[in-house]
Amino acid sequence: MTRRTPELFAAVHLGSEQVSLQIVEYKTLEDRKIIEKAHRQVSLGEETFKTGKISFSATAEVCELLKGYRRTLSEYGVRDFRIMATTAVREAQNQQYIIDQIKIKTGFDVEVLDMPQEIFLKYIALYRTVAGHGLANPLDGLLFVDISSGGLGITLLKGGAIKYQQNIHIGALRIKESFEKHQRESAYFHEALSEYIFSTIDSVEHEIGKEKIKYLVLSGIETRLLLKMLGREQNDRLEFVNLEDFYKLYQQVKGLNLPQIMAAFDLTESRAEMVLPTIVLYKQILALTTVEHIVIPSDQLIDGFVLKHIAEKTKDSLLDVMDNQIVSLVREIARKYNHDTKHAGAVEKYSLLLFDRLVKIHGLGKRARFLLKIACMLHDIGKYVSLRKHYFYSYRLIVSTDIFGFSEEEKAVIANIAHYHSKGTPSNNDNNYAVLGKEQKVTVAKLAAIIRLADAIDRSHRQKVSDCEIVLRGNELHVFASAKEDISLEEWTFADKTDFFQDVYGIRPILFRRVG
Repeated sequence: MTRRTPELFAAVHLGSEQVSLQIVEYKTLEDRKIIEKAHRQVSLGEETFKTGKISFSATAEVCELLKGYRRTLSEYGVRDFRIMATTAVREAQNQQYIIDQIKIKTGFDVEVLDMPQEIFLKYIALYRTVAGHGLANPLDGLLFVDISSGGLGITLLKGGAIKYQQNIHIGALRIKESFEKHQRESAYFHEALSEYIFSTIDSVEHEIGKEKIKYLVLSGIETRLLLKMLGREQNDRLEFVNLEDFYKLYQQVKGLNLPQIMAAFDLTESRAEMVLPTIVLYKQILALTTVEHIVIPSDQLIDGFVLKHIAEKTKDSLLDVMDNQIVSLVREIARKYNHDTKHAGAVEKYSLLLFDRLVKIHGLGKRARFLLKIACMLHDIGKYVSLRKHYFYSYRLIVSTDIFGFSEEEKAVIANIAHYHSKGTPSNNDNNYAVLGKEQKVTVAKLAAIIRLADAIDRSHRQKVSDCEIVLRGNELHVFASAKEDISLEEWTFADKTDFFQDVYGIRPILFRRVG
């Protein structure tokens, strides 16, 4: 048997406080090793949070770093690489100009990650690490809290399923920049800071406050600061922090001014300014629920980015684990809006059956199938707002919700599929459809035509059809529905929904009833 030749992949992360590089050699997800890594400090986040923009002098500095990284990639012979940017670039008003300058000066195409994507990529690495250490016991609750410079991601995993996920714009650096220097030096700063953070995250307590959490899994660049103040370093993939030690540190820090913090922990002024926002934020998170242990993995965003890329290239089962967890979260979202679980399940069943039978016709891949599955689960949630034009409200709820693992573009596809699940023709006269790219528009039309037929098969919401056989014969799609009850309503509705399907696929669907 021929041994597989190792592949090379490199990831570059353009973050708020540093620009990082990681080069990995791999055969499989298990058989991989980091052969080069580097990081350089930058101050992009401070500029964005203060002025709303990134200066061209800062951009020039980043470009010089990236040129150096490009030379490193060339020396190693790396041809497969991706460059990602997060909060600072994502929120900069001049984002497009910055990306253009980087392209011109370095040749790199920068991919700007949405916040849910960013948190999800970190979660992949964190979950894999804690699971690898035997901490992801289905009976235990794990609360993953990622605190970046500009954002806070909270994810509750319990029983192997994601029960809650929320992303909030309240990172440590963003908190610091929300207050003027004289305010941070005030004797009342600790109290004001605590109230500021509490007012932003208190709604989370209503969702997870009653949950029993065994492990609080902390991640983010400021965890290094926490460990340093505790007199420790990240020497292992996982560090355990005693709750008592944390609360002692909190009591010590809240009574110190900036010069005293600098002296007590041997920190520069810029790092010392991050101490109180970081420690108070951690303390407020702990106050949300009962936690037994604090765990700090060494994983960062770039690790999750690399893991996902290798998993996709090698078709590793980690992707299926993540997809199943995403589905568990979406079911929680749908349950929140009191959706009809049985009807949604029927629509999902028949939509995926149609999708699989029509693979050679629609030409769509596994990811499109997953988007269809999610759309089926959420297509009726708009009824929570109003039974009239519920499809419109389904769209609005979907695009307004952070859904783990999906980009904003993918979420827009899911929302449009839900919008057109029962009526209407996708048209550029509809702004929500018009903003999609050409390929996305075609995908929406193909998947909306499928879900519309599936919805018709359970039009009564009573699951009268027990099974379906689908056969493609020439230009006709024969759907044989087995049912013991009368399905006249389903037959009439199905016939009414065939025109759109025929417009999209050039195939005429026909529903046949089978008794029994």
